[in-house]
Amino acid sequence: MPTLTPSPTNTPIPATLTPTATTTPTPLPTATHTATPVPSPTPVPTATPTPTPSEGDTAVPNVTQQSTVQRWQGVAEYSFFSQSRQQEIFFTLYTPPGYDQSTERYPVLYFLHGSQGSHILFWNAISREVAAANGDAGAWLSQLISRGELPPFIVAAPRRPDGAWDDANAELVTQELIAAVDGHWRTIADRNGRSLAGFSLGAAGTMRYAAQRPDLYCNAMPLAESGVDDAATWFEQNGTAVLQSGLEVALVVGELDTRGVNASTAVADRLTQLGIPHQLQIVPDVPHNFGQLYNQIGLQALQFHASCWQN
Repeated sequence: MPTLTPSPTNTPIPATLTPTATTTPTPLPTATHTATPVPSPTPVPTATPTPTPSEGDTAVPNVTQQSTVQRWQGVAEYSFFSQSRQQEIFFTLYTPPGYDQSTERYPVLYFLHGSQGSHILFWNAISREVAAANGDAGAWLSQLISRGELPPFIVAAPRRPDGAWDDANAELVTQELIAAVDGHWRTIADRNGRSLAGFSLGAAGTMRYAAQRPDLYCNAMPLAESGVDDAATWFEQNGTAVLQSGLEVALVVGELDTRGVNASTAVADRLTQLGIPHQLQIVPDVPHNFGQLYNQIGLQALQFHASCWQN
């Protein structure tokens, strides 16, 4: 199987997001998001893709393509060896229409799966539950991009090696995975070209890594967050850095997910006390199910991420 080789380092794109002083969360409508998508033209076909550099001092790992996932348009499976975990890490990656023919750089949405999922959760659940996807989550994203409802972007979803999305996997997520993606695809290698989202256990990881490294992501969306104390601790410890960065946080949970509603509401209250801007959306008639949640808020969730991406 082919192994991708990194290219020389280039100058990172400077961040432009300005921190906000808002201290009260902006309530979201029950089934819509308040964020406005960043308009973007349809990508222009030109050339074959070339590797791009990663920011920071983390070495760019070699990436091996494992397969092209035929059932999902634009999605393939890759792996790299994690020095921090001493094992091969598998991840799925989606590239938008025209990527292979263009020379443009693209923002990246990183997605962390829950305890019962894997690196295919994003694609499997959306394909199964989102009616508009019609069985193909990759084609759904491509259609939204082609219609101009979203800018072109990349999605990277790693498989958790073991345990939780905790400190043991922090280097894997916030350094090695970013180095692999930035080092082998044409990304906007800057915080204004990155978003982080996760479901359930992945929501806890999203809260942790976004709070610990707000310099890496412009916004974060924990979906069905179920932990309160840890989330509060991470933001308490890093509140100054979070506020200075301008990190945007949107908590989303299904109304029938009792534990998730209680936890997400408590976390939102704590963020209010800390003066950290955020949003909370409780989606009617949805249980603890990522696909059903995305069936209601998928486009709005993606537009929330796009609202802070650099063109």
